[in-house]
Amino acid sequence: MIMDTLGFVLLLVVSFLSSIIGTMIGTAMLFLPPTMIFLGVPVYTAIATARFSMVGMGVGNITKFSLKDKIQFKYVLPFAIAGVIGSVMGASFMTKINAELLKRVIGVLMVIVALLIMFEGYIKPKKRAPKIKVKHHFLSILSGLFIGAYIGIIGGGGATLIIFLLILIYGLGFHDALVNQKVITLPISIITTIIFIYQGLIDYKLGLPLLATNVIGGWVGASLILKFNNAWLKRLLVPVIIIMAIKLILY
Repeated sequence: MIMDTLGFVLLLVVSFLSSIIGTMIGTAMLFLPPTMIFLGVPVYTAIATARFSMVGMGVGNITKFSLKDKIQFKYVLPFAIAGVIGSVMGASFMTKINAELLKRVIGVLMVIVALLIMFEGYIKPKKRAPKIKVKHHFLSILSGLFIGAYIGIIGGGGATLIIFLLILIYGLGFHDALVNQKVITLPISIITTIIFIYQGLIDYKLGLPLLATNVIGGWVGASLILKFNNAWLKRLLVPVIIIMAIKLILY
């Protein structure tokens, strides 16, 4: 695939910003694949290459959060293991979906996730469970299988869905759920990337620079989220997500 210099620079900028934004509100894959598609990258390649680059963001996030002792494995380990299993099924199935249909499905899901982000304040966590019970892990495993499959096929908005599920299942606050979902999405990204490599879907000329860019963006985003409230970012980005979604659906 040939992309002019201006398009490539634009893609790097979008990747860097989306990795920061994705760290802060969990929406990186809502921006990068659509941008790649708009720049002429085939749908399957855009999803696979963007997912490959998201490994970089995850590494940057986890490194920063681990240094700050923000990770709570008791809430995320069952979810992450089930997510990896689900992602194998989803990523293996992606290329069986019609490319034009897949593009429109991404657009519709972008609208749904944008609405979830917009009304996040109305979803209040229950009191955090003083003791994690079997039912919590059972719901977590079911959710992990579904979300893993979803991320393997499409990816966009998967992190946002994980955040809401951690809130609903374990009663985590939004900030804690946002930080800990990184432990779930990173192994899913790694596994789906391995499958996409096997399928030959990744454009490494784009993917490797994006991977490096996202490591830096993930580190910067993790630093910012530990210092700032992200409410203003949600209000700014929801309209942008919806506009991009409409373009994917209609054109």
